[in-house]
Amino acid sequence: MPPPRSTFTAPHHEVIRLLDSHDLPAAARLAAAHPSSPVSLAAVLLRRPPPRLGYCLHARAARAGILADRYVANALLAFYVRLPHHLPHALRAFDDLPHRDVVAHSSILAAFLRAGLPRSAIQSLRSMIAGADGVSPSAHALSAAVKACAMLRDRNAGACVHGSILVRGFNDDDIVLSALVDMYGHAASPGDARKAFEEMCAPDGICYTSLISAFVRNDWFEEAVRWFRTMVTRGGVEPDGCTFGSMMTALGNLRRVRQGREAHAQVVTRGLCGNVIVESSTLDMYAKCGMMLEARKVFDKMQVRNAVSWCALLGGYCQNAEYEKVLALFRQMDKEYDDLYSLGTVLRACAGLSSVKPGKEIHCRFLRNGGWRDVVVESALVDLYAKCGALDYAYRIFEASSVRNTITWNAMICGFAQNGHAAGAINLFNRMVREGARPDYISFIGVLFACSHTGMVDQGRNYFNSMSKDYDIAPGIEHYNCIVDLLSRVELLEEAEDLINKSPFRDDSSLWAAILGASATHSNPDVAERVAKKMMELEPQYHLSYILLENVYRTVGRWEDASEIRKLMQSRKVKKEPGTSWIDVNRSKLHVWNVKSAPSELVASEDIITDDSSP
Repeated sequence: MPPPRSTFTAPHHEVIRLLDSHDLPAAARLAAAHPSSPVSLAAVLLRRPPPRLGYCLHARAARAGILADRYVANALLAFYVRLPHHLPHALRAFDDLPHRDVVAHSSILAAFLRAGLPRSAIQSLRSMIAGADGVSPSAHALSAAVKACAMLRDRNAGACVHGSILVRGFNDDDIVLSALVDMYGHAASPGDARKAFEEMCAPDGICYTSLISAFVRNDWFEEAVRWFRTMVTRGGVEPDGCTFGSMMTALGNLRRVRQGREAHAQVVTRGLCGNVIVESSTLDMYAKCGMMLEARKVFDKMQVRNAVSWCALLGGYCQNAEYEKVLALFRQMDKEYDDLYSLGTVLRACAGLSSVKPGKEIHCRFLRNGGWRDVVVESALVDLYAKCGALDYAYRIFEASSVRNTITWNAMICGFAQNGHAAGAINLFNRMVREGARPDYISFIGVLFACSHTGMVDQGRNYFNSMSKDYDIAPGIEHYNCIVDLLSRVELLEEAEDLINKSPFRDDSSLWAAILGASATHSNPDVAERVAKKMMELEPQYHLSYILLENVYRTVGRWEDASEIRKLMQSRKVKKEPGTSWIDVNRSKLHVWNVKSAPSELVASEDIITDDSSP
């Protein structure tokens, strides 16, 4: 509570006049010259002076012996709380307070939060709830504690704070409720976020944005779109740049390009085109929908670009298998945006091109920049070297990784399987399970592929059944392809055919193609005929169906039927597809050609990376 007006001296009035005229240095000099008026020193400290000036006022107050004054002590606490990296000074000022009120406790709680110590912030709230210094937490303190729980992604702690909010009657405070919505979103509880939102009497744009962001963060994209529509039509609240940023992310993941265009039009009409968050999200939306021309147009029109913008475009090209453009764009990137995410994307592009030389150059840059122990880049390196056949390099990086996620395990398992090291893939899969990592959809593709190439029927069946039984993973078309290929290789063609007919993918041509070649090779004309005719029904222009069936008929002496198949192939104008080859010339240029065209250069790898350290 401020002192009575009658106690204000003439110097104090002059200090206030100088502060109102924004002459902070003059006000500080006058307050320091008259330390007998502690209120003047407190007034200057509360105007957020520069650190050096605040230190001088602190020293002057100490020399005058007025640090115990209530106003000076609270002003010093407020001064140090606002300064970054000054938590020890704030704690010392808090300890020196003659009387710690709720404002002081809330300030120190916010200081813990700003210093990145959310657990200490929650402990500070506990002391307030326990009645320390006779204070009770305010709405501001509870809101800050909720933010601490969001930083920790601790739903249980957040629910406890939520209970304290209800008990103390702050359940109608929109600021507190908005913080709760955001906390539940970070704690992977979007349903609780929606419940907290629905308790609000009159949610504003920030509250709606917090809810939509919570849905997007937890992949509830349909709910995000629905609540955005509610926000605009029913709530009458205007969306801002952050709202549209979250909305574009949801539409991109749902692959809803028409609604994405409509949202983009809204961004333009509302004048949000200069917002880098909105433009980066719009770019990412178009990229996820496969519209890279539109994504590039958005990127080229951006006045301000950041690392997210560059990485979104790189990721879009990589996702759409335009790997050469990934390498070309990476070369154009500013050095300041050359972060670990972009390196991981470029390494995936190198893996897609099976081009190990530029990948090694990226690896060297990663090491030169002091990077190591990054699971994203290390997983991409394992995948690159495995796909390029350099299993020794891949396994060395895998073993040196201190942190391995599912992607790291999958890259090494699939690398072993695809390079003919089936035993290594199976052993690594079993090791993954022993070490507590949970196999996913891709893990089972790798181990089933390994079983199919070694004829391990029993193990393959066990892994296939274990997917749904032990891990609740529904087998996909890739898993059925592997198990059908496995059964076909060991001449269990009828079992493979029966498995296809019972699968939910019975009308997928790739499954029948997996058994087609084996049925012709193993001289089983009945199965071969059924499979080939099924393939002709599903893929009338697939040339191998006709050729293999014709060969089967010729093998068993059914010459007239073979001739009919040849005529059918001609009448349907079915032609063989030309093959394509890639070749790395002199380890510097990658060329691609097919039998009907001349070779064309894809990329010159010496132009991909610029090495400032080279002479």
